[in-house]
Amino acid sequence: MILEKIDEKRLLIALSSKDMDLLDLTFKQLSWKNAYSRQVIKKILTRAETEIGFFVDNNQLMIEAIPQNSGCFVLVTLLSKKKLGRKIFKIKEEIKPYLFEFKSSEDLLCAIERLYNNHKIKLKNTVFEYDKTYYILINSKGYISLDLQTIITEYGNLIGKDGVTTSKIVELGNLIAKDDAIDVIGKHLVG
Repeated sequence: MILEKIDEKRLLIALSSKDMDLLDLTFKQLSWKNAYSRQVIKKILTRAETEIGFFVDNNQLMIEAIPQNSGCFVLVTLLSKKKLGRKIFKIKEEIKPYLFEFKSSEDLLCAIERLYNNHKIKLKNTVFEYDKTYYILINSKGYISLDLQTIITEYGNLIGKDGVTTSKIVELGNLIAKDDAIDVIGKHLVG
């Protein structure tokens, strides 16, 4: 567990998957409404007072949980005393990027045509080209279906389910089509 005081009003708590296991927490149960989660957060805040001098006192808190591949970040913000009211606790939905690689434009277009004809994809998807290789990025709030993975891996390879691999392609690659790329390109292939 890493406790980092960003400034006098904000604290960042980094929990690894090992920390989550030790605390007997999962991201989905991490909620202010959950009594056990509330108790764990209070203990962490007490630890932050003694270790790094982040004092909550009787301030209102805004607590945001942000998922990571191996654990999560929890951002605690002290609200000004003028904003007395309800406590705010937000959990952001976990988005998993699935990145598929295709060695040729022909492989990419064959996969897109099959997906378009089978109406197999309802998830946000983007197509990139980088270093003479093509990529489909699919963003999911969970897992993508085995049927979808089977069709795509018939023509290409799954090369990443994390933000690091994806970030490189998004940053350095050439955008071909975004958001509903398979529908956009599929209409031109089939139409």
